[in-house]
Amino acid sequence: MKDMSKEETSIQILDTAIDLFWRASYHGVNMNELSRAANLNKATLYQHFSSKEKLAVAAVERATLRTQTFVFDTAFEASTNPVQRLKNIYQNVFHTHRSIYETESICLGCPFVNIGVELATTSEDVRKAVIKGFGVFQEYYEQITSDYRAANDSNSTSLNKEIVSALLANMNACLVASKLEKRPEAILEGSVRAVNILKHW
Repeated sequence: MKDMSKEETSIQILDTAIDLFWRASYHGVNMNELSRAANLNKATLYQHFSSKEKLAVAAVERATLRTQTFVFDTAFEASTNPVQRLKNIYQNVFHTHRSIYETESICLGCPFVNIGVELATTSEDVRKAVIKGFGVFQEYYEQITSDYRAANDSNSTSLNKEIVSALLANMNACLVASKLEKRPEAILEGSVRAVNILKHW
């Protein structure tokens, strides 16, 4: 087995951290557990990330990129229709959560909401990283909203910001609901609400 490059090792650490923080919470995982799960010694972990907080910030940034690629970009690549793109986003999120539920009987909620709520008052850097991630996702909702209005001959732009905020909040809400209710289907129910927000706001 060949040695991993520095970049490959960092990615392995970050992907492990994303999974553990998502499942057990930031405070529920220590650096010893992270190093064991990543199959690395703790010294290697600290060579890449000097503190757990810095690791959490980098993990949020990595999770943002993964979500952007696998949820939003694939949703846009599959269709040019704004309504279908919105539905695709929810389908992609649903499939991920259903897969976890079918194998482990748990719903994990939103990794960004989870760590953001947990650390918002104690880590300004993590809070900012989560907000920045939401800003990336918001750009996709902005494109969907603009395209839908253009396709339906709507000249009004006064509510675009409110619609986009409502779409982002709806996704967060249905992920919280899926976790509390232990039902991945709550995500698809959120899709119906999202389309109604887009069409009737």
